[in-house]
Amino acid sequence: MRRLLLFILLTGLGVAEPPAQWDGLVNNPPATPAVADGLSLRLNEAYEAEVTRLGGPAWWLELVHRHCRENIRAAGAHPEAPPLSQSGRVFVAAYAAEQARLAKIQSRYPSEVRWASDEVVGWELPDRTVQFSFDDGPKSGITEPILATLRRFHVPATFFVLGRSLAIYSPDYTGFAVASHSYDHANLLSLNAAALEAEFTDTESQARRSGLKLLRLFRAPYGSRAQRELTAMKKHGLRSMLWNVDSQDWQAAMQARPGRIASRTLALLLLHRHGIVLMHDVQPQTPAELARLLPLLPQLGFKLTPP
Repeated sequence: MRRLLLFILLTGLGVAEPPAQWDGLVNNPPATPAVADGLSLRLNEAYEAEVTRLGGPAWWLELVHRHCRENIRAAGAHPEAPPLSQSGRVFVAAYAAEQARLAKIQSRYPSEVRWASDEVVGWELPDRTVQFSFDDGPKSGITEPILATLRRFHVPATFFVLGRSLAIYSPDYTGFAVASHSYDHANLLSLNAAALEAEFTDTESQARRSGLKLLRLFRAPYGSRAQRELTAMKKHGLRSMLWNVDSQDWQAAMQARPGRIASRTLALLLLHRHGIVLMHDVQPQTPAELARLLPLLPQLGFKLTPP
């Protein structure tokens, strides 16, 4: 999403604020699934109210209200749940503003906040169901410890690889799904027809040379795609997969404090209750943050599933 933030600054659509944070949540998580449901209820109530206050495009407001209403029903009644803490309220306000900025520029710079009916996003998963995905790799020294942590906790995942990275290094992905993230992480919207085609074919060719069979999914870099790019995916027998739980693990502000990435991801899972988590197996902090997060999720009633 780095070019997205640059785009926001250059187009004058607002200053790119640091991602929403909830420091310490991963160190003091809900004690039981029932307590997690109570916190989920309060988060959704607060998020819906904050989005209503902020306003935005009608399609986005409708999506948020629908998802919050579904999540509130799934969480159930919890009159015993305490009000959100100050940290929780700050997180909700920052996250609502973060998402409102994405919605505001959606028509000019498509991202994960709006999608076509045949794209996989994460909202279609059952309640308390989570899938993990990792972009931009592989990278020596980072992908391996992530794979080891996933294996240790018996968690499936999808790795969206770059062809140029595979050409340098290919780890043992046995037991995990591997799919294309393009060849060199170009913004697909900026490419001519021949260059767009090469992003698909060159990655497939490199995967074969690396001994990999790619899943028939594709994640556009930055989530940046329009009808032309979706049509090209279908031509290659691919389905677009996005995400709805963005760890923002590449951001310097998120990397500045241990546990911050894991805490944000946990907060978003409690808010959204289900979805596809986006992380990156090129960021040096991600292996440790993943190891902090994974043991908590089954204890809170989350099911971790393959794509």
